[in-house]
Amino acid sequence: MMFWKISLLFVSGLFAGFLAGFFGIGGGIILVLILMYYYSGIGLPPDLIPKIAVATSLFTIIFTSISSTIKQYENKNIEWKLTFTMGFASLISAFAGSKLASIVSGSFIKTFIIVVIIFAGIRMLLTGDSEVDIDDLTNYKSNVNPFSAVVWGFITGIISVFAGVGGGILLVPVMNHFMKIPIKRAIGTSSSIIILTSIFGTIGYIINGLGRPELANLGTLGFVDYTAGIPIILGSTLTGRLGAYVSYKTKSKLLKKFFALLLITVAILTFFK
Repeated sequence: MMFWKISLLFVSGLFAGFLAGFFGIGGGIILVLILMYYYSGIGLPPDLIPKIAVATSLFTIIFTSISSTIKQYENKNIEWKLTFTMGFASLISAFAGSKLASIVSGSFIKTFIIVVIIFAGIRMLLTGDSEVDIDDLTNYKSNVNPFSAVVWGFITGIISVFAGVGGGILLVPVMNHFMKIPIKRAIGTSSSIIILTSIFGTIGYIINGLGRPELANLGTLGFVDYTAGIPIILGSTLTGRLGAYVSYKTKSKLLKKFFALLLITVAILTFFK
């Protein structure tokens, strides 16, 4: 039985890692769903399952995003200024958003964000060729206003908390559509930003879970189930680089359509979550 559990987690890591590298999303939206089913199957208390699933997913995303980011770096596909400006802005706003989310009606915000994500997906799906989405980025140089990067970082951080979806799902379309960053460069930069958000998120779940009696016999570090996370990491780090490579080789027009379909799928999954 233990062999099959490890195999399931490893294969889940392979799948999530490829998607993370290909789309620059970290893979959390896939892993959280898989882990929730996994923990339900092994009889974990229902009230603990969502927190442990999210915490463990964030833990694995650190390594998955590092793997895909290394490949994106080799392809010269990262805007480092955006990594730090948008990354730290989204971190700060995510903390603020978590406080705000406890005050505002969660169901209203969730419905609103689902509509926004579906609209963005349909728009990307129907949009024709864009002059910004070039395949050869050798001589490309972005000219993004730092203030604009901070503002959009704040917005994506808050929305991510409200909607309960990974930051990459929002970062990529925001960078591509509003900041006029080519889709491939947006995906590469998103991967690097997610390293920051997943590290801080993991630390938060560890600290908030330490000393809780309900976790005492589960063998976790805070809310992080590292025993389940390790097989996932072994799989995801193998395919994270592969996903980044395939993304780099895919035509921008086709890549944009794939991302649009991903947005619509995530919106539907979020609706039923």
